[in-house]
Formats: sequence, C-alpha cells, structure tokens
Amino acid sequence: MGLDAGYRRRNPDNEHRRAVAVRALAAILILAYAGCATFSPSKGYPRYDGSTQGLPLRAQVRVYRDAYGIPAIFAANAHDLMTAQGFVHAQDRLWQMETIRRICDGTLSMVAGEQYVLLDYFTHLIGLSRLKKRALAALSAEERVYIEAYAEGVNAFIGLHGQDLPLEFRRLGLQPEPWAAEDVFSYAVLLAWMLETNYPEEMLALQVAATMDVDTWNLLFPSSPGARLPSEDFFDWAKDLVFAPPHPSALAFYDAFSPSRGANGGSNNWAVAEDAEGAPMLASDPHLPVTVPAPWYFCQLHAPGIDLAGTSLAGMPGIIIGHNGRVAWGVTNVETDCVDLFVLKVDPHHPTHYHLGDRILEMEEETVEIPLPDGEVRRLPLYRTVFGPVITQVGEGYSAVAALRWYGTLPEGELPDTLWRVPHNLALARNVGQAIEAGRHYKILGQNLLVADVQGHIGFHATGAVPRRRGYSGRLPADGSSGREDWIGFMEYDSLPSSIDPEEGWLATANHCTVPADTAKPPTYSWCAPYRYERIAQLLSGLDHPSLEDFQRMQMDHHSLQAERLLPRILAFSYSDPDARTAVDILSGWDCNCPANSAGASVFQVFLSEWTTLLLGDELGAHLDDYYLASFLGYAVQDVILDNVDAPLWDRTETPRRESAADILEAALAASVKRLRRSCGANINNWCWGRLHRITHHHAGATGWFSRLLLDRGPYPIGGETNTVNAAVFNRADEHFDVLVYPSARIIMPLGDFDRTVVVGPMGQSGQPGHPHYDDMNTLWNEGGYIPFPFSRELIEDRAVATLFLGPEQSNGR
Repeated sequence: MGLDAGYRRRNPDNEHRRAVAVRALAAILILAYAGCATFSPSKGYPRYDGSTQGLPLRAQVRVYRDAYGIPAIFAANAHDLMTAQGFVHAQDRLWQMETIRRICDGTLSMVAGEQYVLLDYFTHLIGLSRLKKRALAALSAEERVYIEAYAEGVNAFIGLHGQDLPLEFRRLGLQPEPWAAEDVFSYAVLLAWMLETNYPEEMLALQVAATMDVDTWNLLFPSSPGARLPSEDFFDWAKDLVFAPPHPSALAFYDAFSPSRGANGGSNNWAVAEDAEGAPMLASDPHLPVTVPAPWYFCQLHAPGIDLAGTSLAGMPGIIIGHNGRVAWGVTNVETDCVDLFVLKVDPHHPTHYHLGDRILEMEEETVEIPLPDGEVRRLPLYRTVFGPVITQVGEGYSAVAALRWYGTLPEGELPDTLWRVPHNLALARNVGQAIEAGRHYKILGQNLLVADVQGHIGFHATGAVPRRRGYSGRLPADGSSGREDWIGFMEYDSLPSSIDPEEGWLATANHCTVPADTAKPPTYSWCAPYRYERIAQLLSGLDHPSLEDFQRMQMDHHSLQAERLLPRILAFSYSDPDARTAVDILSGWDCNCPANSAGASVFQVFLSEWTTLLLGDELGAHLDDYYLASFLGYAVQDVILDNVDAPLWDRTETPRRESAADILEAALAASVKRLRRSCGANINNWCWGRLHRITHHHAGATGWFSRLLLDRGPYPIGGETNTVNAAVFNRADEHFDVLVYPSARIIMPLGDFDRTVVVGPMGQSGQPGHPHYDDMNTLWNEGGYIPFPFSRELIEDRAVATLFLGPEQSNGR
C-alpha cells in the first residue's frame, strides 16, 4: 500500500469532527461501563497542545506531535530530554508501564487478583526484580543521572495529574507509587525472559523422560538444517528417576500472556549497502506477543549532541530500534540458550535433601508473600539449591527434582549487566564499528544487532551472555547431582556470530542459525525455522538496488517457503480417500502465498496441524500441547520427518496395523478437509485463510462482552503465518488459528535521506481506550501502509498538528 497517501491531505475540520465523534462514542460507552453518571470519559487523556508547567526541568522543552500522536521532543540539554521522554511516555502509556513494573516486581495480584498469584510467584522465582536492581547498580554516576531524570519525568506526570489518571487506575481506585530509578529497567528484564527459548523444551524433556529416546527427540527438535546435534545421554540416566511434577507456577508466564501459551517472539531485520539512491537502507520488524497497547512507542529525541528517532519502550529512556542521523540499527532475538534445568537426586523420605557429588545438602527454604487486593496475603514456599530455585514440586515419594538456572538466579556479582549503555552508546555512535562495540554491553538480552552507517557500511553482531558449559550441551537437562556439569562463565563477545560489509552487499537476520552447521558449541540449539531468513535472502538477492517500496513489499511478503519445500513431497504420494483428494486438488493449484483470501493457505495450515497431531498424539499424549509450546517458532518434526519415511513416529501405536507415511499423510489431508467443512462450511469457495486466521487486539482488562466491545479491537482476518516474512504466528495446540505473535512495529530507514524514514505499528500510540490514537494505526498496519517519519526539524514542525510546551517548576510561561 505504501505511504499513507492521505496523510498530507487531511482536512482539519474533518479530523476534528472525527475526533469529536470518537470521543462522544467513547463517552457513552465508558459512562455505561463505569455505571456512574459523573464519570468523565476524557479524564486522564493527555494534553498535547498548550503548556504544562512544574516539571523538574532546567529549560523549556517542546513536544511536537503529528496526526498519529507520534512525539518529537526538543530539549536544551540531555537531562531535560530524558525527563521529557519520561513525562511523554507516562502521558500515553502509564497503565502499560504500571502493569509491566508490577509483573517484574511480583505484585500484579495486588491489583488484579488471585488469578495472577502463580505468575507473581514465578517472577519472584526467576528474579526479575533482582535483575532490575543489578542493572541499576551497574550504572556509572553519569548514566544514573539520565535514568533518574527519566524517572523524575514519570513522577512529574503522576504528581501533576493527581486523580486525573487513565481509566484503568480509576476503575481500580489505584494511585501509582512513584517511579524509582530501578523501575526504568522493568521492560528490559521482562523481555530478557520473554525471549528465552529452551526452557519449555527442557520442561517437556523432564515430563517424557521415562518414555522418550534421543533419536525421537532429535526428530522432534532437529535444531536447524544439517545441524551437528550433540551426543546426549539424558534419557538413558533419567529413565529410572521418579521426577517430581512441575510446580504449578512452572508455565504461569506463558499461561498469563496467552491462553495458548505463545510468548516467545521472533523478528526480522535486513540491510543493503546500496539502495536505489546509492546509500544503505535498513529495515526492522520485531515480532512480539499481541498486546494492548502494542509493545513499542514511536518517538524522536533531540538535544545538543543527541538526535534519535525510532521505537522506544514505554518505561525506559532512549531508542531501542532506530537511527541517530548517522547510524541506523535493528535487532532480532539470537534465541540464546540461557536457561538450564539441573536434575538433583533427592531422598524420597526427606525431599529437601539433595545429592551433589558425594555430599548431601539441604535446600534453603524461603516464603514468598503475595498480597491480594482485599488485604489477604498468599504465602508460598520457595526452595533454593546451589544451582538455583527448584521449579518442580518438593514432596515425599519422588527421587528427583529440577533446579532452574538463568541470569536472574545467578549469585550476586556473577553477571553485572550494563544494558543501559547499549542505547546510550548507540545514540552517540558515528559508524558501524562504534555501534557494534555498543552491543558488547548487552548481557541479559541476546540480540542480533544489525547496523548501517552513512559512509556505506553494514554489519551485524550477536550480543548477550552465552553460558559456557562443562560436561553437557544445555540442550537437555543437566545432571546436577553428578557434580561434573555446570556453568563455567560466558562466551567472549568477540567469539559470537558477526559480519561486516559482506561481498553480497546485504545482511539479514531472522532468528535463524547464524553459525556453521557443524559448530560444536553454538549459542543455542533452539533456532527458529530458517524459512523467513531464506525468503528474505531470496528477495534481496533478486534486487540490485532496492527502493523503499521494495522493502515495504518485503515486510508484507506472505510467501511460505515451508510450503514450497514440503508440498512437492507430500503431493508425490497417491491418495484414494475422497476428502484427501479434495485437499490435494486445492494444494496442487496453490502458489504457496498466504494472503487472507487464500484457500490453499487454509488447507495447508490445517493439514500441518492434523499431521502433527497424528504423528505425535500417541507418543506424547497429554504432553502434545507442551510440544507445541516448546516448538512454537522452531524447526520441528514436520520439517524433517519426510526425510525418514521409515521412522517409528509414522506408526500409530494404538492401532493393530503398522501405518506408513502415505497412510498418515492421507489421514491428515482428509481430516483437514473435514475440519474446514466444520469451520468454513461445505462450500469450498468459502474456504479462506482469513476466516480461520484472525487477530484480536485484546486488552487485559476486557473480561466481559461489554468491556471487550469497549477495549478490544478486531477480530481482523489476516494473512501470513509463522514462517512468512510478514509473520502472524499462532499455536497449533489451539482449535483456532488466532494470531499470538505479530510484527509489533515496522520501520524502514534510508540512510541517504532519513527524512524518508517510514514506520507503522498495530493499534496506536495511546494506551487509553476511546482516545483518537488508541487504534488509529490499525488499518495502515493491516493493509501494509506506512506513516512518514521525517527527521529534520523543518519537516517535523511542518507535519505537527499539536505542540506542547513543558516548563520548569519556576517557569513564568513560554
């Protein structure tokens, strides 16, 4: 669709009438929802025009906003810039910021109730709050000034607005506590856990240890094409252990953020050294779970020596993905394996006694107190070992438990985290080399940092603290009781995957395997499937000097390389079942593209679900859903099993006959047609992917039909799938195909002219229901449109529809 062509032609009178109409409708709905005639719907809405005084500033700050509410902040110094960004974030996203802070502190139940007790317990267990304190402690004196300035800006908004706060605060009767400097790191440490990948695999391994063998496991989790998988003996020595079941909180994080347990993200980024104008161009679209509001907040920051534009995280200063006028950068998840489970043998009669080598140690017990809204407190025991907290239950009758180790459970001082230095140093970077050096300071965030500079250079470097392991690979649980298996530090930054100015003239990352297939100790074995990267590479290789429009089309690309690779082999078999033949007829004429109106996409995706269930339902039984969680975005069984048509997995263990590959494929094809008839009707002409595959932007506070009407947006039919460049990820454990992970922002930055930068995101800048910017980007995002995001002050002022002056505490006006 390209740029929002109507953006410059907007009629101010029409825009005003539209805004008034939206507010009027919101007023009616919110009045009914609140059940109070004195309730004002505009209460809590931010002020975008005029002036606001009383901020802890040294000079006046100007905040320009465009027609989508995207702010450009101009300050006289860096301190005031950070203070203003904290204020502006709070204007639009204070409830989102409060929610994330409470998740990290384990206090969500205090306002949201009993249903979040296990989530609060889990965040205590993995140490999110501890990571916040460590990030603050690692700051230099100069860095701390900026962090504290940002927190002061947030507190200024809270203090100046008193009870005039967003709807969610008023419905709960909640007054937010002042922001502390450590709260600024809440979103970053939350993302550190959200982006881990191996934990669900290891949890599944514990639960199926008695019946699994390593050959089958290698089919379930093949890592990446041609991967050199390590020799594993876990299933041999673990078979005779009686494992304690997982603690009820073990998967609470996934359950809380999605009914279908989809929490891990993916992402794309790519850059070319020469675009159609002869300069580098960089594109980035991070994939994260669907939330309301969306994770990212677009903004610009300008002060002497600082010029930044891109995506920020509400609650944290700076720009995470964007540019500084000389260097542009984007990030994708490395998929670092940073979580390990250590199996510890215990005395079945004294379950807190565990073996470590030739010693018997006692677990340390503490009580986690979780307050509830009514003043009650839930008290839950937490047991610690030398490897970390126990993530399985502790009780008599079991011979083994599992302890969890990751960044948040490490002893103090073992991993100082200097994560704030990354956005701080990127803001000052003048070239690719300096930008890559900035990435050295990411420890708990393993990111593929892709950069380009105005001199024509491009490069990428993986970041993060990758554990070095002794005695085991990290792919499966370790034998903690042996005393021979442990972490022994972290890989050196300079040893992580990287590339600068490749001969091809382009670079891309998409959570794929970025090391040679025969690498002995890769950062992870839990890579995403390679199809998105391969499709990006295919498209870039066919573009000599791509234009901005080429990159826009790439970000919206729906072609499934997975389907292209698998279908010829599936269709090579002969099928006699009439329903299977119906599926074959549709798939034979399909071009492997997955727009919302595609019948072929609907048949293929339903078939993959039915096929996987037939393959694994008998082997995994009640743990099939856990497999879908563990293989959420990965290279998985369906990608490799066709290479082994004699594998035992093809046979259904509950039937007397031995099924062949052809039998299972035929049954899955037939089942997919039956399922589509149930879902879309008997008329094949009505079958389309968008009837099954939809996105609903769901507000966490929408619990009944009326609140969903008020707060949610959608469902919208949507194209793409897990392995397309325009990813729209769902969980195959679900009866439906609702989108759980999506491109949470799209940004394209031409370094030859940053005024041509474009952005778009789902929903809008505001997190406040009924506000004009609550959902005004949705149509553009759905249809592939973009918003101009100029960088020069002249254009920023030209496009501004509102200007807010922020004044110091003693200011006398403008």
